[in-house]
Amino acid sequence: MGKAGGPPKRTSTVSTRSSYTTTRKDPLLPTHNAETKQGGKCGACGRLILLLLPILGCSLIIGSLMLLVHHNEVAITDVTISRCIADYDPKIEVLVMIISGGSIMFVVTKMRSIQISVYHRRQKSESKCMSALNMIAAICNCIAYAGFITLALYDVDGKSEAMHMIGAYLYFSLSGIYRLLHSFLLWKQVQYPLLCKILFTIVPLATITCTIIFCIDTQANYAFEWFSVAMAALNCGLFSILFMVDNVDDELRDFFCCRRAGGRRGSTSSTTTRSSMTKQARLT
Repeated sequence: MGKAGGPPKRTSTVSTRSSYTTTRKDPLLPTHNAETKQGGKCGACGRLILLLLPILGCSLIIGSLMLLVHHNEVAITDVTISRCIADYDPKIEVLVMIISGGSIMFVVTKMRSIQISVYHRRQKSESKCMSALNMIAAICNCIAYAGFITLALYDVDGKSEAMHMIGAYLYFSLSGIYRLLHSFLLWKQVQYPLLCKILFTIVPLATITCTIIFCIDTQANYAFEWFSVAMAALNCGLFSILFMVDNVDDELRDFFCCRRAGGRRGSTSSTTTRSSMTKQARLT
């Protein structure tokens, strides 16, 4: 009886020690915890940059308008933006601000387009119509600010007048189309509060109204041109509110880093799975 009872006792002791050793060898925290922490810090910095981009683009465009008025010492009711740019000397100062602000508007427009696409993908409400409207809206705003840069590069008088007018027509027409399409797309997103949607409807309507009044009588309503350009930039600057309510940092980071969505996370999870399988094989 004693000999028969001895071996089971030793086996249980060995198994208990083995389980205790296994428990102590396993890390108390995941091995990729440091990487996750570092990614969190980078995510916070990236989110701050993404939130500041719309404000920066808006500030550069509106700042260029204020610089034109201050440098030329004119009133916005007496002269057009085109004439102020042509009379500005040295012109490179205001061109740097306009080109920088317009380039940032390209990026901000794409960011907003990605945010709309991600929302409909989450809600499983993505359709060909919504995707087409979103794409058309983004293209319109990008071409509009390309036109704004063009009208700044080419003066209103002289041989380059045709290019200047083409840029002006592209900016004022396509900018208005984008405001309308964006307002429509925004009302389809239920996560934003009603006040936010009303704000993003009033500003585009005011912008389009100023543009129409200026186009009807270009000689007597110069101020409406200035208001139209300023409010169009303000509308894009307010995108920071939309990114605060619904941030799509991961998707934007994947886009700007030119990588597939979830690529890093997939590789991390697969590595963790392989290491856990290896540990189990060693224990067995």
